[in-house]
Amino acid sequence: MSQSSPFLSNDQLLEVFNYTHTATAVHVGETAIIQSANDAMLRIWGKDRSVIGKSLEDALPELKGQPFIEMFRKVWLEGMLISGKDTAADLLIDGELKTFYFDFEYRAIKNDEGKTICILHTAVDVSERVLRREAVEREQEKEEALQREQVLNEELAATVEELAATNEELVATNEELQETQETLHVLNNELELRVVERFNQLSESEKRFKTMAEGTDILIAVGDEEGNAIYFNKPWTALTGRSMKDLLAFGWADLIHPEDRDRYMNIYLSALRDKIAFSGEFRILTRKGDYRWLLTNGPPRFHADGSFAGYISSCIDITERKLIELERLNLNKLIEASSEFIALVGLDMSIQYLNPAALRKLGWANSKNRNILEVIFPADRPAAEKLLPGVLAGTNFKQEIRFWNEETGNPFWIEWNGFAIKDQETDKITAIASVSADITERKLYQEELQDINLEMAAANEELATTNEELAQTHEDLIQYTKKLADSEERLLQAIDTGKMGTWSIDPKTLEITVSGFVKNLLGLPLDEPATMDDIMSAIDPDYHDIFNTALSNALNNHSSSDNEYPITNLTTGEEKWVRATGRVFVDQHGHMTEYSGLFIDITEQKLDELRKNDFIGMVSHELKTPLTAINGFVQVLQRKAKKDEDNYEMIALEKTNSQIRKMTTMINGFLNVSRLESGKLLIEKTNFNLDELLKEAIEETYISQSSHKIILHPTCGVDIHADRDKIGNVISNLISNGIKYSDNGTRIEITCKTTEHEVELQIKDEGIGIKPDDIDKLFERYYRVQGNHTISGFGIGLYLSAEIIERHGGRIWAESEEGKGSVFHFTLPLSY
Repeated sequence: MSQSSPFLSNDQLLEVFNYTHTATAVHVGETAIIQSANDAMLRIWGKDRSVIGKSLEDALPELKGQPFIEMFRKVWLEGMLISGKDTAADLLIDGELKTFYFDFEYRAIKNDEGKTICILHTAVDVSERVLRREAVEREQEKEEALQREQVLNEELAATVEELAATNEELVATNEELQETQETLHVLNNELELRVVERFNQLSESEKRFKTMAEGTDILIAVGDEEGNAIYFNKPWTALTGRSMKDLLAFGWADLIHPEDRDRYMNIYLSALRDKIAFSGEFRILTRKGDYRWLLTNGPPRFHADGSFAGYISSCIDITERKLIELERLNLNKLIEASSEFIALVGLDMSIQYLNPAALRKLGWANSKNRNILEVIFPADRPAAEKLLPGVLAGTNFKQEIRFWNEETGNPFWIEWNGFAIKDQETDKITAIASVSADITERKLYQEELQDINLEMAAANEELATTNEELAQTHEDLIQYTKKLADSEERLLQAIDTGKMGTWSIDPKTLEITVSGFVKNLLGLPLDEPATMDDIMSAIDPDYHDIFNTALSNALNNHSSSDNEYPITNLTTGEEKWVRATGRVFVDQHGHMTEYSGLFIDITEQKLDELRKNDFIGMVSHELKTPLTAINGFVQVLQRKAKKDEDNYEMIALEKTNSQIRKMTTMINGFLNVSRLESGKLLIEKTNFNLDELLKEAIEETYISQSSHKIILHPTCGVDIHADRDKIGNVISNLISNGIKYSDNGTRIEITCKTTEHEVELQIKDEGIGIKPDDIDKLFERYYRVQGNHTISGFGIGLYLSAEIIERHGGRIWAESEEGKGSVFHFTLPLSY
C-alpha cells in the first residue's frame, strides 16, 4: 500500500532530485551544513555522498576566500534570495583547481512563522556557454582587427596607384616611399602574427572543449549541419566498445535497440530538418552485450553569422530510473492482480481505493462515494466502529470480521489488518490502509471441526464402552482376514475363468494400467505398458464419443460407467464385443484417487443378442405389412360408418384404430431397438430451431390425444445441431409418458434452460409419480415400473430415448415424488 501514500519519504524525495538534470542541494544553518544533494550537484562539486552532513566550507575548502560561504550566511540570517548568472567559481576537481561558471540561486525556505528552516541551492553549469561567448567575443575582436587591416591594405593599394600615376613624384619622394614600404612590411608581419594567434586561440578553445568532454562521465557527441557525427568523447567508446571511426560512420545508430531505433531517429532527423533542439530516451547496446537506457539532450549550435552549425548532444545513463519505474509498474500490477482484499481509506472513513479483488468480493462496480463501514456485515459494524478510532490514534489492529457481498447479500470472513499511513516529515496520520486475506473457508472448517469435536467426544464415550467388545472380536477379525484372503484368491480365479480383466486410470496423469487378459483381448504387447491411444485404436471409431463421455463424466462428476463396445484385436484383426464397467474411488476428502473396473468379453452373449434383435426386427418388420393393411380397411370402414351415421360402428372402429396406433408404436420401438443394438441406428445431424420442433410435437400430440393441457414456456428459442427426427421422438415419448401416467385434465409443462455450452429441456407432469427404487432403472431396456401393469408398454421408449440422447453427447434423468408427478430432464450440447 506504500505506493498509494500521498506523501514521499526523504529517500523518495532524494530519488526525485536525482532524476532532474538541475544540480540541487538543501543546506541548514549559518555554515550551510549539507543536508542533501542530488547526483548532479555532487558531480559539480567533484565529491561523493560523504560530504552529506558537513558544512560547505568543510566539504569544499577551496571556497574559502570566495564570496559563496558569506552569501549562504546572509541568506540564512536575513531569509532572502541571492542569485547570479555566469558567476565564476574555483573548484578543486580531481586534485586540480579549475574555474567554472554557474547560474545559481540560494533561496531561503521558511515555515509558517516566517523562520528560515533551510536553504534550497540550485546551480546550472554554464561554463561552456561563457567560454563559447568569450571565444566569440575574441573572434569578433580579431575580425574587427582584420577588417581594419584590410582597410589599411586598401589604402596602401590606393597609395601605390597614386604612386604609379605620379612616377615623377615617386622619384622625388623615394625616401618617403621607402619608409612606407618598411611600414607596410611591419604591418604584414603583424597581420601574419595575428592570424597565427587567432588560429592558436581557436585550437586552444577546441582543446579546452575536448578536455572538458573527455573528463566527464556524460556521453557527449558533436554533429555538423548535415547531421553527420564529427566527434564522440571517451565515455561513448567505453560504453559501446566501438572505435571512434565506427561511431563516426553512423555506427552509433546500429547500437540502438530495434524497438527504439525508428522512434528516436525520427525525433533526431525531424529536429535536424527544423534546426531545433531535441531530446529523447532510448536503449543502447553496451560492450558487455546488455542494453542501457540513455536520456539525450541536443541543443543546436550556430556560427558567428547565425547560420546553423549542427548539434552538441549529451546523454546520461537513466537505466536505474527506468528499472525503478518498471518495478513500480510491476508492483501496481501485483496489487491489481492480488486476490487479497486491499483498501486505502481517508481520515473521514471514505474509501479512496479498492483493488479489483475487493470490488468483486463486495459485488461493487466502483468505490466512489463509499464509506469503509459499508463493506462490513451489519451485525459486525459495532465491533468495527470500536477498532477504527484506534488506528487514528496510531494503534494497528488485526481482527477476524465479516464483510458482505452487496449483490448476493452473503457475508464472507476476512482477517482484517488495519494500519496507519503517516507523513514522513510530520509523522501525522494521513490515511488508513488494509491488506486482508479471505478466511471464509478456514472459518467454515473451524465450525465443522468444532462440530466434529463434539461428535468425537460423544464417540469417545461410545468407544470406551466398545473396547471390550473389540477385544473379544479380535480373534474373529483374524479369522475373517483369512477368509477374505481366500475370497480374493477365488475372485481372481473367477476373473480369469470368467473372461474378465481389470483396468485402472490415474485421474491426474490419465495413465492407464490393464491386466494381461485385457492386453490379449485388445492385441497389445504383454511386455509394454498400454496407452490411451492403444485403447482408442482397438475400439470401433463410432463408439469413441461414448467412451470419451464416460471418461469425462467419471473424472468431472465421479460417475460410474457401464458400456459395451465393439473392438478389433490389433494383432489378429478379430472383431469382438466387450463390456467395460468402471467405478470412481475417492479419499476421505472427496478427492478422486482412482477410476477402475472390469473388461468383460461378451462376444457370445452379444452375438446371441444380435441374433435375437435380428429376429425381433424381422418379425416386427413382417408385422408392419398386415397392420398397414388392417389400418387401411379400418379407415374405409370408418368412412362408411360415418356416411351411414352408425355411431356404434364409429366408436368401435375408433377404438380399433387406437389399438392399431399402439401396436404400430410398439413395433417401431422394437425395430429401433434392433437397429440400435445392431449398430444400424444412424444419427444424422442438422441445424434446426428447438422451439419449432417442440411446437410440432405438441400439435401431433393434440391430434391423437387431447385430454391434457400442454403448456410450452417461451424459453426454447435456440438453434441446435442434432438429428431432428430422433430428438422429436424423444420429446414425443416423454410427453406421451406424462399423459399416460397422469389424470385427464392435468397439465404437462415444457421448459428450457440454456447455459454457455448446453440446453436443458424439462417435461413436467402432475401424474402418479415414481418410487425412488424405480428412478435409477427407468432407462434400462424392457424395464417397467412395478404396480402399473394396467398401463400398456414394453419398457423400450425411455431406453431408446436415453440411447439417442447419449449418442448426442447429452444427459437424461428423472426426478419424481409419488402422488405429485414427475419431471424428466435431458440436455443437448450447443457447440457444433
